[in-house]
Amino acid sequence: MIKPLLSAAGAIALSSGSAIAGNVYLNPEANVGIGAESGVGGGIGELHVGYAFDNGAYLQAGPAALVPDSGETEIEFSGKAGIGSGPLYGEVSFITGDELTFGLKAGAKFNL
Repeated sequence: MIKPLLSAAGAIALSSGSAIAGNVYLNPEANVGIGAESGVGGGIGELHVGYAFDNGAYLQAGPAALVPDSGETEIEFSGKAGIGSGPLYGEVSFITGDELTFGLKAGAKFNL
């Protein structure tokens, strides 16, 4: 299921040429867990390719390396989609693995 989606996205990106190029971005991200008693724990490293729409919405997806505190690193697939309006924003995310997991985020950003 994921391979056809990636192929379709790649075909659309390539067929649109320079009209799409200005809105395509690369988003490397690292998330590491740190506990007061356990110290540095496992982490996730993501390398997403994304597209930002003119209305403030975005889509991004790519490989995710899950590095546990102990055990073997696993490569999964993750992605995010979000939108902002004024100071408010929202995001939905997913990651594959033993089970497909989703996350939701909402917040606000204010200039000081």
